[in-house]
Amino acid sequence: MNRKSIYGRTAGKIGCYAALLILAVIFVFPLYWFFLNSFKSYEQLFQYPPKFWVWPFRFANYLEAYKYPAFDFGQMMKNSAIITITSVIGAVLSSSVVAFGFSRIRWRGRDQVFVLVILTMIIPTEIVLTPLYLIYSKLGLLNTWFPVIAPFFFAKPFYTFMLRQSMMGIPVEMDESAIVDGCTVWQRFTHIILPQVKPTVFAVIIMAMQDQWNNYLEPLIFINSNSKQTISVGLTFFSGMNATEWNLVFAGAVMVALPILIIFVFFQKYFIQGVVVSGVKG
Repeated sequence: MNRKSIYGRTAGKIGCYAALLILAVIFVFPLYWFFLNSFKSYEQLFQYPPKFWVWPFRFANYLEAYKYPAFDFGQMMKNSAIITITSVIGAVLSSSVVAFGFSRIRWRGRDQVFVLVILTMIIPTEIVLTPLYLIYSKLGLLNTWFPVIAPFFFAKPFYTFMLRQSMMGIPVEMDESAIVDGCTVWQRFTHIILPQVKPTVFAVIIMAMQDQWNNYLEPLIFINSNSKQTISVGLTFFSGMNATEWNLVFAGAVMVALPILIIFVFFQKYFIQGVVVSGVKG
């Protein structure tokens, strides 16, 4: 290999890394600015030219936002945590069982029904909200957590698709061996299939947590009591109360975003692996 080609390859690598660095800065900067504003005083927010670093940090913003009068920040965070954890359990249980039925059990019309399930993904949520509201109203379930949690116990189509694709990559011979050994259908699911799709299960857990934690529309429509409301809706009310105290609004938004961000940072390896595996069909 001559010196010219070596220099050319090195220059190409430097250019690629430089481009990636520039793109990283572009995408990370809004997040940095978001966190930085949560540590500023009100006056610092509107300084011109803006400062890209402040010291000392104003940690009091978080305490003031958390203990803001007429707004129970802690209770709404607790509500969102309970709703999210319950929804994640429902999403994993229901979607994995349905995915197992679509991937490892043969029955007439299986693939056609699966296509219909996938097609439901194109139906906008707003279309079904009115009939759902009427149903829940007749059943006396308005202003409860049930309308917000229940959909996650009925196998969300996208979660089912991911798990089904991952399960399809497992050799059929494993099922045949399990049947010869006397395993029931449930034992095949819990002891053989499910342990092998753990990365996809982790991906579903992360996506379900994000979907429910950030869920805004359903809690806004079905829940009208502040004591039962979620933090995603409560944050909107909080920003309305603080039309002039934007530093507290930023602090409140950071507290809402931080749990999901921390979970994604620690489990991103499993999330990426699960997404990749679910796209490979055996």
